[in-house]
Amino acid sequence: MIVEVLQIDESTPAYHFQPVVFPNEWTKKKRTSGGESVSPRAESYRTFFQKLIDELRDNHRFTNARVGQPQNWYSFASGISGITYGTSFAKNRRVRVELYIDFTDGIKNLELFDALNQQKDKIEQELGDNLDWERLDARRASRIALYNEGSIDMSEEELSNIREWAIEKILGFKRVFGSRIKKYL
Repeated sequence: MIVEVLQIDESTPAYHFQPVVFPNEWTKKKRTSGGESVSPRAESYRTFFQKLIDELRDNHRFTNARVGQPQNWYSFASGISGITYGTSFAKNRRVRVELYIDFTDGIKNLELFDALNQQKDKIEQELGDNLDWERLDARRASRIALYNEGSIDMSEEELSNIREWAIEKILGFKRVFGSRIKKYL
């Protein structure tokens, strides 16, 4: 950074900062959003999640989100700081819908997870699905998830089916977990 001091006539001196080093093109592309070019795979993610967001917002009033991102996941606010509903393309050609618990307090996260896990049978019965209860003891957060086969590389018809599945399950998660989480807090 080069620093210059400028003064016009009797004015107060002002500092003028001039950067010497700038981000390279790779960094700029990775950090920016909007109309710049992204990989075809990233664009597929953006398209998938844009359609998911639009459906959840316009037809179910689930979110106020507006813009899909070129990434393999999207999280939706639950109305409770530290709790999100999300969907993602996970490893091994699987799609995940999840309740993600991250209060930034590992103990509080585990307490909520354990409280919900004590109701596991009733929760799974209400959802009509067997869930993966991922306590993630080695990490700060925990998740309760449901998996389905799928990859962003699938046909548009298959991705449409995955999107419908994800929407149904996200809405189910909110219905089943929403009041339970509020009772805990």
